[in-house]
Amino acid sequence: MAFKLKCICACLLVMVLLLPAMVTAAHHTIAMITWRGETIAEKGFMDELERSGVDISLDKYHANQDKDRLQQIITGIEEKPVDLIYVFGTTSTKAVLKRIKIIPVVFNIVSRPVGSGIIASWESSENNATGASNKVSVMNQLRALKKVVAFKRLGIIYNPDEQNSVLQRNTVKRLENRLGFSLREYHIRNESDIEQNLPSMKDSVDAVFLPADSMIKSLGQKIMVTINGLKIPSLSTVGSMVPEDNVLLGFVPKYYELGRLAAQKALQILSGKKPSDIPSSVLDHYNIYVNMKTAQKINIQIPMSILVMSNQIVR
Repeated sequence: MAFKLKCICACLLVMVLLLPAMVTAAHHTIAMITWRGETIAEKGFMDELERSGVDISLDKYHANQDKDRLQQIITGIEEKPVDLIYVFGTTSTKAVLKRIKIIPVVFNIVSRPVGSGIIASWESSENNATGASNKVSVMNQLRALKKVVAFKRLGIIYNPDEQNSVLQRNTVKRLENRLGFSLREYHIRNESDIEQNLPSMKDSVDAVFLPADSMIKSLGQKIMVTINGLKIPSLSTVGSMVPEDNVLLGFVPKYYELGRLAAQKALQILSGKKPSDIPSSVLDHYNIYVNMKTAQKINIQIPMSILVMSNQIVR
């Protein structure tokens, strides 16, 4: 009897010791929802998950900036639940959280998660979400732009139908008196608005601010052909628009690192932590990008103070 009891105790001890490994070895499925296709942020997310060694499979869904398509994706996930949902951008995240109340959600590239109502506070979402924000100090962005051109009239190009972009516009508007400029707005809802609205910027603005806006990014090359043709200095909050679309300046977080940050939150959830107990966060470091080809084309001299701080210079 004593021998049997010792065997049972030994088995129980082995099970307890192996329990963490058993949990780690569990298979998890993550639904990845992107709004405008995969970006470097998703690469960072996937690389970090792979480095973790956790057994994870990804079901990828691309909304292609189509709200009806996004609703179809959410319906599919409701019918075939997953362990966690990763979602890119404000528009997609709000749509997901409106319908998904139980499955944990990790958002990424949401610049104003509190202001847009996605989370209650940075400390706790008070719902089933947490995530990584690409929020950057607009004050610091505009101060960097002022070092290049002492603008008095600032144009902002954004999609007024995207809440995230409206929130960024509101932030810029509040800085008018403090930084000594007047704001001129140019709305882009579709490609035809570029030719219709942007040529009027000639002799009306001294510089242009491009917020983190999916519509603006997707039409970036066409927009910048007009802006650079008018020889107007530009600053974007999306780093890839500097080398890819020929924006003059970028003062931005690294999307790859934001992807890694989002993955770290996802791994905490998969290990048993509640999303509401995981603070949402931003990166504590930013990059400055400069496109010297654009500077030469529009006849702008980039100050040495900007160049020495730059993380990437496009030549």
